[in-house]
Amino acid sequence: MPPSTPAPRRGRVTIADIARRAGVTPAAVSLAVNGRPGVSDATRERILGIAKELDWEPSPAARALAGAPVLTIGMVLARPADVLGSEAFFGAFGAGLQEVLSARDYALQMKIVDSPEAEVETYRRWFAQRRVDGVVMVDLRVDDPRVPALEALGEPALVVGGPGHHGSLPAVYVDDALAVRLVVEHLASLGHRRVARVAGTASFLHTAQRDAAFEAVGAELGVGTVLQDAGYGAEGAARATADLLATEDAPSAIVFDSDEMALAGAHVVLESGRAIPEDVAVVTIEDSPLARSHRPPITAIGRSAVEYGRLAASRLLEVVAARGDRSSGTFESRVIEPELLVRASTDPSAPKSPMDGALRSSVS
Repeated sequence: MPPSTPAPRRGRVTIADIARRAGVTPAAVSLAVNGRPGVSDATRERILGIAKELDWEPSPAARALAGAPVLTIGMVLARPADVLGSEAFFGAFGAGLQEVLSARDYALQMKIVDSPEAEVETYRRWFAQRRVDGVVMVDLRVDDPRVPALEALGEPALVVGGPGHHGSLPAVYVDDALAVRLVVEHLASLGHRRVARVAGTASFLHTAQRDAAFEAVGAELGVGTVLQDAGYGAEGAARATADLLATEDAPSAIVFDSDEMALAGAHVVLESGRAIPEDVAVVTIEDSPLARSHRPPITAIGRSAVEYGRLAASRLLEVVAARGDRSSGTFESRVIEPELLVRASTDPSAPKSPMDGALRSSVS
């Protein structure tokens, strides 16, 4: 009997394993699986058949050396881990990213750093080492050093934020000015004449855009406005709410930049002996299951963070496929339109339970 073909060793199947099974050199296997000339059609077909039979997958390092996509997208977050862990947005946004990327056999590589400078250095290292095919940049700032750094690298990148301030990089964003207009117009229609906004991180572009729209729409509608910077997180929001309620001209409505901030602020309002919404109305710019299940349910801006993540992933994969060629004009920004979900925290006539649904309002 002829000697049996040696079985590949256990563990990851390698090019050497395929070569032994096919009776060719590893170099011939490399040519065949990478679609390069140098082997006959019959040999290529036999090698590819064996590779499929053995469930062979090229390693990311091998793909990088061969110049092929490494099928990985990177995202760096310069926020404290405890803040990220408590925010509903990033969990839902990441789920949307993962859904689209996974469907295309891409992985998502994430890293938490302590500064924008460390974030830029991570981008440089990832691209230099061919560890990612593109990156998603979040938390766009008003004057953001990451934008020119990514432009200089010339690699596929997508900015989550805008409009503006993202340079020549493609971007997706929510219309935050419209979101604030929806909220202030709603509160004004209910008779509120002094409204406060407890804002997140001041350096973020979306915070600045919300601040500007809040004051502009308030002035337009004759609503007195007061801004209170708190940074993202429950502790700052609770402290800011207590300070607002302690003033002689305390606001009759408070708008918070996130669901976590709104929940903390609502707790302070109720602990002070005030009723929601009879004494103080509460709104969050970021909807979540927690905002919907609060008693009373909290009026919110709906913008589906999951859909936001899906859009960002789809957009970046288009950029990766085009390898940064923006000459065709297909890299314009894309916007997600917000909607106002009216609940019992602002309107006593609204459903008291999230199971009853939500009233929806939009700008005419």
